[in-house]
Amino acid sequence: MKNKSICAFLWRHIKPYKWYYLAMIAAPLTSGFYPFAYNYAIKLFLDAMALPSPLTYSRIMFPILLFLGAYIFVEFVWRVSNVAEWKSEPFVRRSILLQSYDYVQHHDYRFFQDNFTGTMSSKLKGLLDGYDKFWAEMHHGLFLKAFKSLVNLCVLSFVNLYLGLFIFTWSILYVPIMYKLSLKLNQLSFEETESRHALMGQISDKITNMISLFSFASRKREFNALDHQISHDFIPKEIRVYKYDFKIQIIGDILYLFMYVFLIFYMIHLKMMNVISIGDFAFVFGITMVVALDIWEVTISLQEFARAMGDFRSSLSILNTPQQNLDKKDAKTLLVKDPLIEFKNVSFSYDSRVSVFKDLTFTINPGEKIGIVGASGAGKSSLINLLLRYFENKDGAILINHQNINDVTQDSLRENIAIIPQDTLLFHRTLRENILYGRPEATDAEVIEASKKAHIHEFITTLPDQYNAYVGERGIKLSGGQRQRIAIARAILKDSPILILDEATSSLDSETEKLIQESLNFLIKDKRKTVIAIAHRLSTLKHMDRIIVLESGKIIEEGTHDILIKNKKSLYKKLWTLQEI
Repeated sequence: MKNKSICAFLWRHIKPYKWYYLAMIAAPLTSGFYPFAYNYAIKLFLDAMALPSPLTYSRIMFPILLFLGAYIFVEFVWRVSNVAEWKSEPFVRRSILLQSYDYVQHHDYRFFQDNFTGTMSSKLKGLLDGYDKFWAEMHHGLFLKAFKSLVNLCVLSFVNLYLGLFIFTWSILYVPIMYKLSLKLNQLSFEETESRHALMGQISDKITNMISLFSFASRKREFNALDHQISHDFIPKEIRVYKYDFKIQIIGDILYLFMYVFLIFYMIHLKMMNVISIGDFAFVFGITMVVALDIWEVTISLQEFARAMGDFRSSLSILNTPQQNLDKKDAKTLLVKDPLIEFKNVSFSYDSRVSVFKDLTFTINPGEKIGIVGASGAGKSSLINLLLRYFENKDGAILINHQNINDVTQDSLRENIAIIPQDTLLFHRTLRENILYGRPEATDAEVIEASKKAHIHEFITTLPDQYNAYVGERGIKLSGGQRQRIAIARAILKDSPILILDEATSSLDSETEKLIQESLNFLIKDKRKTVIAIAHRLSTLKHMDRIIVLESGKIIEEGTHDILIKNKKSLYKKLWTLQEI
């Protein structure tokens, strides 16, 4: 991506506030003329004082008024800029953050499987930092200094043609050299920032899994791995940026010194030749010093700007990743009256080499309770992922109430499905907020009723803050069973026509499993709901209307528990026997 893409990205957000930004940019444009007015006022003042006749107020009134008028006007324009700033910049930042986050959250499930959470968060933050740095340089940094330099170079040309020609020639040599060097610095900064984002992703991953570090006594190992990544990837790239920046400054120093020495001796020469007055000398020397300082600051700002744009490019790359599995433009809202689910000749693979399903066909009738059984890798979770449209089937069709789920919006599809996963991850919010996530408009009475049915209300009332207690990041303050019961309360409150239980009682102790099973029975017995339950613990599926046995993505057996258990050669019978041992 090139810097023009950065400009296009920023313009999309700035455009609604363009008049405020025009008012803000008027400030540096006005300030560009201030050194001329200031130094010209001093020239007039010195020339008036150098005259042999007595000094009078009338003679120096114009330079005084010029000096004060220029100062007041510039300050007024900057205060207008301040007002425009608070009326626009906070909303532009809001637009950047919200639209960028919205783009990221509409990526498909695979994107979040393949990317570190910390890296994504770091890049989203980098977009705001990039905007702040870009606009700071445009408003009161690089742009202001460059414009002041241009104005003052023009002034010098009018005062003395040869002086102006020298500065112009020097600028023609200086600017392209520094610009070309800054392009290389931009690329190096991009690589360094990519490394930093990856590093933040690794740190986030380690912090997220801190319990695992405790459990496996691996803190030293993870620390050493982080040190290795910092030492062998991040630091070398950072040092390359420092070294190249140092090289640019050396070249800038030499060019700047050459110009500075020439200007000093040329000004002395003009005075010795009586070509200029004392006021002219002060004016030209003052303007020359401003130009020299501004050009040097432009050099520094250009390097910082190049580094910042390299960082910005890296952050902006998160918005250049194409989105997959999006809703069709004419996608409709899924309408579910009687939750009939049909898989018709569905074929699916995660990559082109291994097929998960091939021509999978089966039907789940409205209100039917289905158990899905199979060894690890049989395709149970993949089946659920397809039904939820976390992945899209390439062939065949999945229908709900005779509506192809690929033709409806993903939100309307998932609004009609409640899922209780094996590992429930909660938001770092209150218990009430986490339960309400199933139906945000529910009343407190409905939240309490759902919690009672999920056998979690009794526990919540023992907490000092009760329903206002925070659960910690990912619900870390709660036990696995408590998190599961929160998920069940959420599903009860959501009251969707389709319910998915994905290993909802696995890895729990018997007492907790019993409580959760009682909570689940409340949901399962609801005749309005179509239920799909995945379980390794087959005893939880005994009362299902039908059990489907998967092997290598194919249905090899189906029927009730009583029918399947009687077939001594069935896989279901084999799995049941193994669990009885």
